[in-house]
This record gives sequence, C-alpha cells and structure tokens, in this order.
Amino acid sequence: METLLGPLQNAILPVFAFPVLGFIAGLRRHFSRPAAEGINAYVAGLALPCLLFRLLATADLAKIDWPVLIAYQGSQIVLYLLGYVFCRQVFKLSRVEALILGMCAAFPNHVYFILPIAEELYGPGAREPVATMVAFDTMTMLCVTLLLLEVITGRGGALTTLSSIANNRLILAIVLGIAFNFSGLSLHQGVDRFLDLAGASAAPASLFGLGVILSGADLRRIGGPAWTITMLKIVVHPLIAVVLFGTIIAASPGWAGPAPLVFAAPCASTGFVLGLRYGAPVDSVAKAVILSTILSVFVIALFA
Repeated sequence: METLLGPLQNAILPVFAFPVLGFIAGLRRHFSRPAAEGINAYVAGLALPCLLFRLLATADLAKIDWPVLIAYQGSQIVLYLLGYVFCRQVFKLSRVEALILGMCAAFPNHVYFILPIAEELYGPGAREPVATMVAFDTMTMLCVTLLLLEVITGRGGALTTLSSIANNRLILAIVLGIAFNFSGLSLHQGVDRFLDLAGASAAPASLFGLGVILSGADLRRIGGPAWTITMLKIVVHPLIAVVLFGTIIAASPGWAGPAPLVFAAPCASTGFVLGLRYGAPVDSVAKAVILSTILSVFVIALFA
C-alpha cells in the first residue's frame, strides 16, 4: 500500500489537481469557456511548441528504443480501429464522430499528464522517451486523422490539407527540434531558459483549461460510446502494456519506467478540439476525456 500511495500522493495527484481545480472553477463560473479557450490557445500556440522543440533539440535520439516505439504505435492502430468500428457499427455514429472517438481511444494525454508525472517519478531522463512518443504520435496519429477528416468532410483538396499540416506549429516544432538536434549545435543559455519557462507552463495551463471546458459537460448520462472509448484507453491499452513488457519486449533502462505510463494515459483533449473544428458532436468525447482522466489516476499508480 505504501508503494502505491507514494507515487499517488507525490507525482500523480499534484498533476491531477489542475484539471480538478479547473473543473471547480468552471462550475462556480470563476472562469468562462472563452477564458479557457484563450488559455488553450496560448498552450497550443507557444508553450507546447517550445516544450516539444526543446525536448527534441536536446534529446539523445540514438537512445530511442525502437521495439517499444513500434509496439506502442501498433497498439494504437488496433485501438483506433476498434474504437472506430464500435462507434460506427454498434452505436451508428457518423463517420466523422466515429473517427474522432477512435482517435481518442488511441491518442493519449502524454505531454500534459504523463510527462510531469514521469519526470517526478523517474527524473529528467524520463523526458526523452515520452517526448519521442509524443513526436511520433503527432506525426502519425494526428496527421493521419486530419487527412481522413478532410477527405470525409470534403472541406478542402489534398494540397490544402497538406499545407495545413505542414504549417501546424506542433509539427514545425518537432521537425525543427529534430533538425537542430542533428545539426550538433547547442542552445544559447538565454534561449534555453526561455524555452524551459514556456514549456513548463504547458501542462498546468492546459490541464486547468481542460477542466474549465469539461465542467460544461452533462455527466448525468455517460452513454455507450464514451464508456467504450474509456475502457479501450484505460483498460485495454494498459493490459496490452502488461503483455508486451512482461513477455515480449525488454525495454531499455531509460524507457522501462516512462513508456508503460504512456500506455496508461487518459484520452487527450485533441479529439474535443477536432470535433469542434469539423462540426462533430463532442459530448461523448468530453465524457471520455473526463472518465479516462479520473480512472487513469489509479491505473497509473499501479504502473508507477
């Protein structure tokens, strides 16, 4: 019990407190949804790109554990497909909503939720494996989802979609961070300090804003789609990690602790943003984010 309570009290609950406080502030109307959207705009436009660039610019890319990364991406594809099929065939949702919910089952809240927890539990060395998984998720899961949504909705041609992806600040930060890493240059001390300060604000600001936004969700009836996506993310994905790391994959020392935590991460709020952008219902997405965030606290504690 003491082994479980230590990580829960010292690493997990302090991070979980931010969305809880945001949720309470939203319920009490101390923060409005437009205010929370402004916070998230700051995070997406500045804090997160700075965080990703610094992480990848200073990471030791030679230490990437490719078997773990490939297994992780493969498990995400399985969850993505399962989430889409359930929502489309069982719950008869539209292709756009089913696609976004499928992505929610696969795309975790690793950068805001898991990264600070992993750093507290395993030290600064935990940044590199989590950052690598974030980068690959953004370049694969997010880009593929954007392409599919553009094709389904017919909002723009292929060139328009590719241009939008190429100009995405997160993708630019990842590409520039990797390029800077390979250049062999060192970050100027003042620039590094700015990136560190900006990046450090990403997780608490985003989680607080997420809590404010989700405070408007109607939780009186959860619904099948939200429960399905939550179970895929919080039960199935961690079980996959147990099987992979227990029998098939021997993770390298630097990845053995942080990587399983990413498997246990809750649904990211990215699906909520995409739903608003493409005119899909976001009620089930919001409920899945809330449920998975609450339940992940206990699952992550077991993995820590």
